[in-house]
Amino acid sequence: MKKGLKILALTAAIALIAGVLLFANSLVGNPLSKALAQRGAEKYIDENYGDTDYELLKVEYDLKDLFYHATVSSPSSRDTVFTLMINSFGKVKYDNFDIYVEKGWSTATRLATEYRNTVKAFLDSGSFPYNASLGYGELVFVTAEDKESAPVPAYALVTNELTLDAYYNVNELGKQAGRLTLYIDDATVSAERAAEILLGIREAFDKAGIGFYAIDLILEYPQGEGDYEYGTVEVCDFLYSDIYEDGLTERVTEADKAAKNYLSDEITE
Repeated sequence: MKKGLKILALTAAIALIAGVLLFANSLVGNPLSKALAQRGAEKYIDENYGDTDYELLKVEYDLKDLFYHATVSSPSSRDTVFTLMINSFGKVKYDNFDIYVEKGWSTATRLATEYRNTVKAFLDSGSFPYNASLGYGELVFVTAEDKESAPVPAYALVTNELTLDAYYNVNELGKQAGRLTLYIDDATVSAERAAEILLGIREAFDKAGIGFYAIDLILEYPQGEGDYEYGTVEVCDFLYSDIYEDGLTERVTEADKAAKNYLSDEITE
């Protein structure tokens, strides 16, 4: 009887340990499968990019898709960065060299990061005249293949037209495809005040030499301060070229109505 209980306890312990190991493997992978993934990545690079200086930077397990992702780069090309997706047996299942390097997405990522950092530095510098509870800038890109079908603005830059490793003035690119998103806290929330703030934002960014093509502005009362009522004025994809004094309040009023109608339609669908 005691022997049977010991066997049962041992079996339960083994099952528990196996379960823990399987759970841990699903979260972070395991040393053996990571080694197989790394070896598979190195072999794949040698067989497919043997005449290049490409090197394996790192191999990491991705909990979202349960695959290992190997980052490959070139020491002689800052925009030659792409990823291999590898299963636990070391088999490369996907190589995104085509979209990231040949179709320019890696170059686009570099430029988008530079623009975002430029906008963030300005917003954090103390020179920006408004209280932005949230603010960032983005360069909008799309591949030529997705230009007609992807849900991106018409002003998006085409990644395929970018030159690998080339220098670009991101402030100038901002004038073509830069979009700001700003949540501004203010004691007055009205179309008139939003119009004033848009004019101020345009002036501030012009002085800073940072271009933008469109802006998403959400004007709202400060959160948790005083007895402010709830309310917002919102404009989405409001063009830089439409930020001028004559009739601006009316344009903001229409844009606010359109933004809220769109949100209402999204909720009811």
